[in-house]
Amino acid sequence: MSVPEGASPFADAPAPWHCSGEAFWFFGHISSKKGSYPPSSAFNDAEAASSFSDAKASGEYHGGLTSLMLVRYKDTPVGPYDELIWIPGAFSVPQTSMKKLRITRIYVSAKESVYNGRKNWNIPKTVAHFEFTPNPKATSPDVLPYSKITVSSPSDPEHPFFAINITPSRFLSKPWLPYDSSWTPLDTYLVQPPLPESPKWREDALIGTNRWWGIDPLMKGKAAVIWGEGGLEGDKYGDNVGIPDLNPWKMGLWLKDFMLDFPTGEEIGGDKKTD
Repeated sequence: MSVPEGASPFADAPAPWHCSGEAFWFFGHISSKKGSYPPSSAFNDAEAASSFSDAKASGEYHGGLTSLMLVRYKDTPVGPYDELIWIPGAFSVPQTSMKKLRITRIYVSAKESVYNGRKNWNIPKTVAHFEFTPNPKATSPDVLPYSKITVSSPSDPEHPFFAINITPSRFLSKPWLPYDSSWTPLDTYLVQPPLPESPKWREDALIGTNRWWGIDPLMKGKAAVIWGEGGLEGDKYGDNVGIPDLNPWKMGLWLKDFMLDFPTGEEIGGDKKTD
């Protein structure tokens, strides 16, 4: 069945979203030198060629705390899907005094998530293939369920551009420590610039936007401590094409019974889209 001109083949799932699943979260730190900017591999292809990745249009890069998160969503408004999120730190928000976190590269396993994430919040999602290798020692729900996670292009699933090996720690290895992002001093507020639109968005779901959005997500779960190391050749995390060769701290969190509330975005600062 053909899609009428101007219509979307993807079902709308407006904000707010309430999602559940489990997450694997790692942090790091990047000291940004004046005039530096994340490499092109820190952006999806469409955004790398647009004002989204232009410092003059979308704000200077300040680095700071970085965030790498992998999520297996069991329940969302668009169904289950997997996700890889990369936040390289903070950016200035034009026409304001704010410096806020920004998701620059993010992969998901469902086009419905791509379409709605872009439309609702300017989250620059694109689709990818995920593989979660079961942990052979996972004999109960309180044991880390996976030993390796890889992400690859759907057209080349045998050659991942990202891989991480994960192991439980010797302490706090079971998810019993309550976590609530509202309790922590960590600022998780995101400000996302407008997104470019693909000429084939009805096929690839890369819809464009024309406003800046601020989002304050709320995350909860039961935390356990895990260790991570790069799973590509040379112990690298990324291939510097699909994603940078990240260098997070080895200690991370496994968030079991992960709950994410993604609210309606707040229109905020910045210039409108110029692409």
